[in-house]
Amino acid sequence: MVNGKNKGNSWERKISNLLSERFEPYLGIKSGFRKSQDSGSFFGGTNKSRTQTHSLDFAVFGDIICPKNFTYSIECKSYKTPPSFKSIVNHNVSQWDTWIKQADQDASAANKDMVLIVKYNNVEPIVFLHNEIPNITHNLYKQYHIHLLSDWLTLPDSHFFKPESP
Repeated sequence: MVNGKNKGNSWERKISNLLSERFEPYLGIKSGFRKSQDSGSFFGGTNKSRTQTHSLDFAVFGDIICPKNFTYSIECKSYKTPPSFKSIVNHNVSQWDTWIKQADQDASAANKDMVLIVKYNNVEPIVFLHNEIPNITHNLYKQYHIHLLSDWLTLPDSHFFKPESP
């Protein structure tokens, strides 16, 4: 039997490594991304009120610690079985709704755009975004655009990073 927490941690490390490799030429370092020790739990979910009572100078939101000028807050989910086709077509996937809410909350607190990266066994990973990526095939779930993770990562570096302020 697979431990869900270990599976999630493994997925977060895999995404951190994938992003680090993808953006190494831009960042000039090998490990620009890493799994958060808190995975967003200190300020996320029911702990959202802590954003009002704690310093946010070194706060980490989401599952991945990203470079400061990276435009996204990243939430990662890995699950065994995908939702049914009917629930997707009817825009009624309560699991997605919960994950999206969490990702939106963390992104809002971090003042970044939200990306939810989801992997199911034997299914190519997908990303949920607020905005459509032009010229890349996507689907809609409620108001969220769903793209393949591999397609999202083909976008130019300028899509992912804000220019650094002097």
